[in-house]
Amino acid sequence: MKDYQFFCDFDGTITKEDTLNKFLSLYADKEWLKVEDEWVRGKIGSKECIERQMQMFPAMDEKTIKEFVDSIEIDPTFPDFLEYLRQENIDFYIVSDGFDYFIKRILNNNNIFDVKIFSNGLKFENGKFQINFPYFISSCENGSGVCKCNVIKSNRIVTKRLLYAGDGMSDFCASKKVDILFAKGKLLEYGKNTKIDNLTEFETFEEIKSYIKAL
Repeated sequence: MKDYQFFCDFDGTITKEDTLNKFLSLYADKEWLKVEDEWVRGKIGSKECIERQMQMFPAMDEKTIKEFVDSIEIDPTFPDFLEYLRQENIDFYIVSDGFDYFIKRILNNNNIFDVKIFSNGLKFENGKFQINFPYFISSCENGSGVCKCNVIKSNRIVTKRLLYAGDGMSDFCASKKVDILFAKGKLLEYGKNTKIDNLTEFETFEEIKSYIKAL
């Protein structure tokens, strides 16, 4: 048994692409890009960004939404990686600024169940989206829908080393709170630029599995 906890981003980390951004690009009014730019430039937090973007969809039917979600692919090495963590009794948590509706359906489509998920909430009723932010805190310095730093702080077991995998801007703050950081994409670039210790580049979860085995 290894004395670790593993926190992990979802979109672009477990999935091959960002689920919400793809959904917006296919179905939302193109004004969503202007809101996204405000977030990227630090003008607004992700919570405000998501709230505004989710108002930019026309009336939709659930069949279209489910067909979209079912088209999203995950890293094919992730299920085996998750099984390895379970064999080693390493607690695993998904920490995502995306939506539980998408995450749970994508995981279920890949026969992955019983994973602890911290994310924003999404329901679809009468052609419209209803969203909520159960892990938002007003003191979050980035105004994130899910304050990943607070989730980590609230669930961390101090006797265990904390491992984290991510790929994007929503992971920047959390990346400074962990013992070993697995990064790709914008998070990797950020980690290099800010000289984060214990930074490891990865592309697939098979690489992370091999790294943990060698620890």
